[in-house]
Amino acid sequence: MLPHRGRVRIDVSLDASKTIPQIGVGSFTDPRTGNVSIWIARKPPEGLRKALDTWLPGSVAHELDHASRIRTGPGYGHTLGEALVSEGLADHFEYEAFPKTPSQPWDHALTRAQEEAVWQKARSILETPYGYDHTAWFFGGGNVPHWAGYSLGYDVVGAYLTHNHSASEAVDVGADDILAAFRGR
Repeated sequence: MLPHRGRVRIDVSLDASKTIPQIGVGSFTDPRTGNVSIWIARKPPEGLRKALDTWLPGSVAHELDHASRIRTGPGYGHTLGEALVSEGLADHFEYEAFPKTPSQPWDHALTRAQEEAVWQKARSILETPYGYDHTAWFFGGGNVPHWAGYSLGYDVVGAYLTHNHSASEAVDVGADDILAAFRGR
């Protein structure tokens, strides 16, 4: 039986400045409490119905995966490697929970050559606590491409899930175990 994760508070509000501009929905899980915030643009680019029907359910699933890791698992993490795994697991869980969710651009933002270059850059700082710029790695900055952390994390977790369990079963697996599958590919 899984440990009790408790009640998660989910706050929803209209605030386009906190959404992913391409979809009109944004979300965040508080790394201390596991509570979730969801933001929706008043006028999403593809319309409100598409934002609510297509992107909102997956965003909630993504954040609830984070909440589970924070509340009873290894947590979100303090290293780049842990963050890659947390984001990759959450995106794989999103597809598991809502398989009709369209392919997300942040999970496939890198070419194979870019991914290899980013992975080489990441390897030296994977395990350094607080030794990376989260914003740059996940939203672009410096010489890190936009959404590189999401794409790399998705592929890191994908390598693990190919030979192991589902994303929902892996919610409590530590980052080292998941990273080992990617390193060994």
